Amino acid sequence: MNCHRRLQNKKGFTLIELLIVVAIIIILAAIAIPQFNSYRIRGYNASSISDIKNARSAEEAFYCDHQVYSSSKANGSSGVGLPLTSASAPVTIAQFGISGTAPGDATTFTTGISQNVQIVINTSADGDSYVMASKNTAGDRCIGADSEVTTLYWTNGQLGQSLDNASVPAAVINANDMNGIAGTGICNGLTGGTGQMSWTAL
Repeated sequence: MNCHRRLQNKKGFTLIELLIVVAIIIILAAIAIPQFNSYRIRGYNASSISDIKNARSAEEAFYCDHQVYSSSKANGSSGVGLPLTSASAPVTIAQFGISGTAPGDATTFTTGISQNVQIVINTSADGDSYVMASKNTAGDRCIGADSEVTTLYWTNGQLGQSLDNASVPAAVINANDMNGIAGTGICNGLTGGTGQMSWTAL
């Protein structure tokens, strides 16, 4: 008799209680997952900021040695550069016009680049000025820099897209080439949603 009474007094969860717990879990997941994705994208953007700072330092060191900036072309010659990645070999320059090197002597421009980050460096025709931009493929921002100013710039970039050289303005000596210029290529500020539609100080 006592055993039978004990079994009758045992209580379990009702269907309503289980549904309430499931609903709470779903609500928490709906809040947490977008936040997690946002933090990840911020981390990807931070890696492209770090890489462009390193590239600027490398360019200034190169200029101190050779009195000219290197583009991201395969041979570093002046003009519109190509995207550099972590898999890219250092840019080897063997050309006339670099101070301190004999004709045909090779020198290198190299900078560290994180995984999934691309950097494009454009130089003016005489190599006295540069404009560069970086983007992590998994990030939603393009980061830009100009040799004439210390400020970094940003604009919205297309999520999941690699940086292309159409996204980087041409380099003009004695001019801030990033200031207020609308993004082009994948750094067009449109597909990335709300945010900056042109290069704006970071």
